[in-house]
Amino acid sequence: MEALPNSIIVVIAVLTLFLSLLLVLKYAVKDDFIRMRFIMTAFFCFIVLTLTISYWEFFFATLPYTIPAGIVGVAAGYLVGVRAAEQRVRTEGLQHYLKHFAHIHVEKDEVNWWSLINFYSVMGALILINFVGLTTVIFHNLKPLTLATSAFGAFLIGSIIPYLIHLWTIRIRQNKSSTRSDR
Repeated sequence: MEALPNSIIVVIAVLTLFLSLLLVLKYAVKDDFIRMRFIMTAFFCFIVLTLTISYWEFFFATLPYTIPAGIVGVAAGYLVGVRAAEQRVRTEGLQHYLKHFAHIHVEKDEVNWWSLINFYSVMGALILINFVGLTTVIFHNLKPLTLATSAFGAFLIGSIIPYLIHLWTIRIRQNKSSTRSDR
């Protein structure tokens, strides 16, 4: 039986730290929006760390693929993700957005853009993590799969960056008269 690559062991340790951080944030940060902003940022960092740890030896080989994919991802993230979020703030108001920005709502006959964006972010990251495992463990860093996975990861990272910037630039006004029952 062959041992797992060291990169997978390190990624699993990083995953353990990430999941522990999620647990700490759940009980340490009371405001849902602030907590989700930290969780989404941590998830982004986990994706970056996973790709870096898994493919560090392919860094220069992947640049011709990851740079364009990342740029296209940033453009798509801004044009689709940030614009949909801004539309949602205009449509529903800032207070409603702060409470429900990460929820996925699917009505009978209509799917909202922001629901697709939230679903895309989570599913894209999960697919990427599976591709990394498949490429590293099963195919032992076969170069074409490594390049494709790195390009997909760069696109995903690029598409998430504008949305994270959007989330971190929202100013939260603390309402002194709000109570716990308002949430």
